[in-house]
Formats: sequence, C-alpha cells, structure tokens
Amino acid sequence: MMAQTAFAEPNLASYYTTIGREDFYNSNGGPLKDVGAVVQQDRVNFHRFGLRHSGDEADPYFGDQTMRAKIPELVRAGGVDQYLKKLLGSGWPGHSQTWLIQICGTPGRVTHLRIDPADGDGYSDC
Repeated sequence: MMAQTAFAEPNLASYYTTIGREDFYNSNGGPLKDVGAVVQQDRVNFHRFGLRHSGDEADPYFGDQTMRAKIPELVRAGGVDQYLKKLLGSGWPGHSQTWLIQICGTPGRVTHLRIDPADGDGYSDC
C-alpha cells in the first residue's frame, strides 16, 4: 500500500505574508471571518492597492484579478491550520500575524492552497 503523500500535488510556489488589521476587513469595513477571504483581501491589498507589510512577500499567481477571485475556493480545497481557524473564528486578535501560503497544483494549474502560521511548529505539505 502506497502512502497518500506519494500522490500529493507539487508545491508550485509559497510565500509568507503578514496579515494586518486591514486584511481582516472587506472594503465596506465588514469583518472577514473566513481564512480564504482574509488571504484574498491580503492579496488585493498587496497587488491592487500596494499596501504591503514588512513581512509580505510577492507571489507569482495572485497579481491577476481572476486568480485572486479563486482564493477562497482554493483555500477550501486545500486546508487551513486548525490554530488559525480557531483564532479567526473568535475574531481579529488585534495584532499582525505572519502566515505561510503554499500554492499547490500541477504545472500551469493551481488546485489548492495550504495555510499555516509561520511560527515554525511544522507545516503541512501540498
């Protein structure tokens, strides 16, 4: 029996991003309580509005508006560290956080994202 990881899709790219206060709110000021929506807002702020935190890194995919629109779906297809889910479920904690975003798929096709806190406690693979 082969391990499931043998069939895992490759990590196409990864980047660290610092999630700040403005990333937890949509453009109407409403709170975002879904990790996918927060990551999407972070990339909108980074690529469209040039709002960048000191820990933000560029990514090779989400400069495109169509790809940014897919972020919540890609997060649902991939997964989010349980700690982040719990933290975001209780509302914005009032401080910036750095997350590792892994972009997974096959060459030419992003299929999902993996989101982990960038605390060095171990990361999920694609």
